[in-house]
Amino acid sequence: MNVLIAGGESQELDVLGYILKQEGYAVTTLVSPVQPDPAWADSQTDVFILDAETVTPALLTRIESVRMASPVAIMLLAYVSSELELIDAYAAGIDDFLAKPYSPRLLLAHVNAQLRRARVVPSTLVPNLTDSTLRLDTERHTVGLSDGQTRQLTNLEFRLLYCLLVNRGHVLTPEKIIEKVWGYSGEGDRNLLKSLISRLRAKVEPSPREPTLIKTVPGVGYTFAPGATDGLVINQKQ
Repeated sequence: MNVLIAGGESQELDVLGYILKQEGYAVTTLVSPVQPDPAWADSQTDVFILDAETVTPALLTRIESVRMASPVAIMLLAYVSSELELIDAYAAGIDDFLAKPYSPRLLLAHVNAQLRRARVVPSTLVPNLTDSTLRLDTERHTVGLSDGQTRQLTNLEFRLLYCLLVNRGHVLTPEKIIEKVWGYSGEGDRNLLKSLISRLRAKVEPSPREPTLIKTVPGVGYTFAPGATDGLVINQKQ
């Protein structure tokens, strides 16, 4: 498994690299404090670790640039002073967060969890899903809309939409969605879920402020197009 670590302090990156190499991972380090990272785009990166001191506008822009280019799992290591900073980081595109200071064992637990989620069902084996309103490409992590547009999804957006589509017509509680999307109970919370729902609606809804596909059921949870009469088509890959 390949891990790319990027940050502004070479000494800290060396320590992180040593910890992960001892676990058997192939590690590449990249010292680059604020600019987008061109090196990782052409590599077979399984987890992208971004090491930072604090959450800044420049860091959020950097996360967005990585997320726009790839569905790779992004893990942020940083000091966070408020819940809002963490929510902004998730909104920018991270999949996981580890607060500084942390122990090597906790770092490995988070990295292993990200790789475990990626390995559960390889995307090449997951069938594409087609609804009358959209088509979810599970290998490219894109969604094709009825107007012909194609939107790139982050890992979290992809998992959320896949979860809603597979359970189409059923109302899922926030707790159930958090478990499916973040991978296990206790990861993420309702505020992060609301932010993720909002981001996904912005990509797939004709009018995100008046959603017709991803609906909120007050006091219960969320559902995908519960009033639609057409069916969901599962396209097995060859």
